[in-house]
Amino acid sequence: MTLLAASLLLHTAAFPQTTPSDSTRTDSLQVDHSFFSRWNIARLGAFTLVAGTLVYGAGVWWVHDSRPFHFWNEPWWGDANGVDKIGHMYTSYFMFHALHEMLLWGGHDPDASFWWASGVAAFHGLAIEIGDGFSDYGFDYRDVTSNYTGLLYGMLQAKVPFFRNFEIKWSLYYPMTHHSFKVNDLYDYHIYWMSFRVHELLPSVAKPYWPSFLQIAFGLGTKEHTMRRTYNISLDYNLEKIPIEGKDINLIKKLLNMFHLPAPGITLSKGHAPEYRLLLLN
Repeated sequence: MTLLAASLLLHTAAFPQTTPSDSTRTDSLQVDHSFFSRWNIARLGAFTLVAGTLVYGAGVWWVHDSRPFHFWNEPWWGDANGVDKIGHMYTSYFMFHALHEMLLWGGHDPDASFWWASGVAAFHGLAIEIGDGFSDYGFDYRDVTSNYTGLLYGMLQAKVPFFRNFEIKWSLYYPMTHHSFKVNDLYDYHIYWMSFRVHELLPSVAKPYWPSFLQIAFGLGTKEHTMRRTYNISLDYNLEKIPIEGKDINLIKKLLNMFHLPAPGITLSKGHAPEYRLLLLN
C-alpha cells in the first residue's frame, strides 16, 4: 500500500495543469481544478478503484492465509478450465480502460491519462500476484503474463481504433445462496466474452441491414465445480449506442459496456446437449 500511495502522489505531480487539446474527450472550456471538480473526482475514482480491489484481495485471500513468499506452477489451462487465466486478462483489461476513461472524463491530458492508466494497471496486476505469493495461492508467472496480456490489448485498443471492434467482456450471475463474495469460488458462474461489433466490421453496403447496437459474443465458462468447460454464443449490446449524450453519461456507458448483459444465447459443452437460453446469464 505504501508503493500505491507513492505512485498516486507521483500521479498528482505528473499530470500537466493545462487544458487537453483533444476536444472529443474534454470540453473546450478551461478545465476546472476546484476541489469537487471532475479533475479531482477522476483521481479519487482511480485511487478508490485500485485501492479498493487491493483491500478486497487482502481481506478475502491474504490476511488469514499468510505464509512465506513462494511460487506456484500449474498448467496454463489447469485452473478452472482456463477461466482463471482469462479472468486475469479481463481484470487488467478492465483496470486499464476504467482508469483511462475516468482520467479523460476528468479533463486530464490524453497522453498522461494513457500512460498513467497503463502504469497503474501494470502495478495493480503485479501487486495482486505478489499478494498471492504470500498466501496459499503462490506467485504464478502465468497469472502475471495473463494480466499483462489483457493490459496490452487494452492499450492497443486505445491507440488503434480498429481493435475496439473486438471487446473483452464479463458476465457473472451471483448466487444469492452464497454469503461471501469470493470471486475464485464462483468460477461456475463466470463467463468471459469476446464481443464483435458486427456493424462496424461489415462492408458499407451491408451496414444498413445490421443494427449498430447489436453485437455477437463468444464466451468461455465452466460448470460442475470447474470440471466441465463450456463454450457460449450470444447476442450482445453496444451500450455506447444508447441515444443519450453527455460527458457524464458517456463515461457510464463506456464503463458498463465492459460487461455482457443477459441476451439470447446457446451454451455448448462436450458430452452435453446444447442449452438454449432466452437470457443467458452463466
